[in-house]
Amino acid sequence: MFSTEFLSSISSKMTGTTQGFSLVLPELVVAGCLLISIFADLFIHGKPAKVANSWRYFMAQLGLFLAMGLSFQRMSQGLAGFVSFQLFQVNIGSNTTNTLIIALGVLLLGLNQLHRKDFSLEENIGFSSILLGSLLTSMSSHFLSLFLSLELISMGTYVLVGMRKDSTGARAALPYVLFGLGTSAILLYGISLIYGLSGTMYLFSADLSRGLSTADPIFAYTALGLLAVGILFKMAWVPFHPWSPDVLESLPASWMSWISVAPKIAVSILGIKLVHYVPLSMDSTISFLAIATLLVGNLAAMGQKNSKRLLAYSSIAHGGFMAMVWLFPADQALKALLFYGFLYGISTFLVFYQVDEVIGDSIQSDDMGAWAGYSQRQPLRSVTLLVGLIAMIGLPPAGTFLAKVTYFSQLWEKYQNSLKTSVLALLIVSLLVTLVSVFYYLRIPYQIYLKKGADGIAIQEAKFNAKDCGYVLLAILLIAALIRPNLFFELIKV
Repeated sequence: MFSTEFLSSISSKMTGTTQGFSLVLPELVVAGCLLISIFADLFIHGKPAKVANSWRYFMAQLGLFLAMGLSFQRMSQGLAGFVSFQLFQVNIGSNTTNTLIIALGVLLLGLNQLHRKDFSLEENIGFSSILLGSLLTSMSSHFLSLFLSLELISMGTYVLVGMRKDSTGARAALPYVLFGLGTSAILLYGISLIYGLSGTMYLFSADLSRGLSTADPIFAYTALGLLAVGILFKMAWVPFHPWSPDVLESLPASWMSWISVAPKIAVSILGIKLVHYVPLSMDSTISFLAIATLLVGNLAAMGQKNSKRLLAYSSIAHGGFMAMVWLFPADQALKALLFYGFLYGISTFLVFYQVDEVIGDSIQSDDMGAWAGYSQRQPLRSVTLLVGLIAMIGLPPAGTFLAKVTYFSQLWEKYQNSLKTSVLALLIVSLLVTLVSVFYYLRIPYQIYLKKGADGIAIQEAKFNAKDCGYVLLAILLIAALIRPNLFFELIKV
């Protein structure tokens, strides 16, 4: 019925498809848990909310702990190689990045449980899709796998953003979906142009480098520019940032912070590999876009009196700061990004969860008054929140001080080697906006410590609980990173 040649071709294709699966066991576990959780929800549906949430948390965390163990083992052993017809590449950078992203996912779900937050099927799908998409993005070595990985991140974000059914949710979801569809189309067009110029879809092929270097510069830069649209959209870089404030403002703390952290770390790692392999110089373009992103994010945050929108605009600025590693040497860029990404994730969780707890789902043009007297109501949490906000600025005693100093020193070294005015301008602007961020980040502590709460409200003694344990742990991690930063690098082995 079937010819011998046909059967042998199927066998060879199956062999190529499963090539290197032993290298991506953590990602396979995450994907398997996502599928299992969808089918398992058929049996959970209709159960009491407490029971359903417990089962969903159990299945998700079981899979994440298993994936984290496998990922840490892969990182420790330094495994490397290609997967599935070289669609993915496992190397030191992807190993450490994925271990960090999975660890942040475990921490996020743990904080959710401490806060007794619901965990619906939609939230599980959205969280897991963003996680899996981020893991695959950092390993992508083919334009097809890159596109599908980025779309998986987008799908998860669509699900999370669309859960809010009121007018606020619709106002946030519709622009994001439209922006996402548009940038996906532009990304595909850029990929088609690159394929036309080089004749290959592999990101790190010599044919790609040769094709771009010999092509007409107008076509080459146009193709790379269209490709960058899809990538920078995930980073919320200017001018692809308008969706970010409305989306983040409409979400609860857990998903607000997850969207702000995981995709940006993964895309930044991808950018490091692309920028250092593409034969065309993009230093000036990256510097210009980073300057625009830092200015828009920080200056817009200065005018915000709504806590969530303030943090949303600051998240845009952090995305611009994070991706400045694209200008660094590859080995230094990886270390700087992992350290900064880890501390940015920790400080984001610490600040966003407390903001969400105090402000809640209500959206007001000015909610700063809600923080008045918070130090009297919750003295311990106020201290941890202050540590988190200081970490976002990049000042001692938080470890982000060392992370930002590393960025500044690498930018200065880049300028000395290249003597490019754009790099020097980026260094100056990044220093200035760091000073500007002091103004708007410390606006909340000003209300907490220097403003009194509303008259007539009795101040109850705060009792230490599980939430406080989580906040204290995050604050300790931020401070410990300043005291013993070498522990982090010894752990990730880079």
